[in-house]
Amino acid sequence: PYRNDKQPQWNAEGPDIRLNPKAALALGMALHELATNAAKYGALAAVAGCVELRWRVRRAENPDDRALHLSWVEHDGPRVKPPVRRGFGTRLIEEGLAYELGAEVHLGFKPAGVRCTIDMPLAAVAASAVEPERV
Repeated sequence: PYRNDKQPQWNAEGPDIRLNPKAALALGMALHELATNAAKYGALAAVAGCVELRWRVRRAENPDDRALHLSWVEHDGPRVKPPVRRGFGTRLIEEGLAYELGAEVHLGFKPAGVRCTIDMPLAAVAASAVEPERV
């Protein structure tokens, strides 16, 4: 519903990464919460508003230290006010991803738009390559 030829409201880009089921569920719930709030109160609630979702793999000398970095940035929506209390959605994003995936989450309510960055160990979220069975 947020894609049209004249004014796209959604942009997502990053490399193909196959997630394991646990990571797919946890990230799916967090992104659903961010999108729902953007549609109700944020960038997706305004005709000119836009959400940019980007992800990349952060390299490290030790392959076990590689991380998946995801950023959610809203802009051109209504002026954002920080919430007066931490609700279910905020706790789901911040605490749920930390618990389920060992992620570090920064959720900011800037006047220009909500920003969320998520850094998680790639080993905790990437699906393992499955060896084909030998017959």
